[in-house]
Amino acid sequence: MGARDGQWGGQLARGICGQGRDFGSPETIERFFNEARAASMVKAPGIPEIFDYGRLEEGNAYFVMELLEGMTLGAVLKQLIRLSPGRSLARSRLMAGTLKATHAQGIIHRDLKPDNVHVVPDAAMPRGERIKILDFGIAKLQGNNLASGVQTETGRLMRTPYYMSPEQCRGAGNIDHRTDI
Repeated sequence: MGARDGQWGGQLARGICGQGRDFGSPETIERFFNEARAASMVKAPGIPEIFDYGRLEEGNAYFVMELLEGMTLGAVLKQLIRLSPGRSLARSRLMAGTLKATHAQGIIHRDLKPDNVHVVPDAAMPRGERIKILDFGIAKLQGNNLASGVQTETGRLMRTPYYMSPEQCRGAGNIDHRTDI
């Protein structure tokens, strides 16, 4: 849901967890906060800016982030069927730069797929667009951030199988940043 706020300026989006069936479970709320925590740790143009997160008075979890224009890469691919090699390479470079910044903070996304990449219009970019990597709900936070990471059970599928790395498919517990590549 979009809103305009005078404190931060511009359009904002808010996410609320705890509304509807199964969204108020402790595990779901922890993934929700993990997403806000991970995204707010990375200061890079390819990560949506998180302005605030916490709990509302009634107990629902929330976060406030920049409102993104455009559409997911998944939606783009459905419309175009095929991308030109030049456009694919440009988007891949943007994603690689964003992943480098994410990995430098000790964060492994673990669920990269076209629906978790948003294509945003940006006149300042050479091709007129920028990508934003979304959905850090199951990201693995390493190092000093380890305590705030979401623990996943071995053998429990929490990612999209078609886009999982081989080590994720094998259930390897010691994955690193290479799983995002």
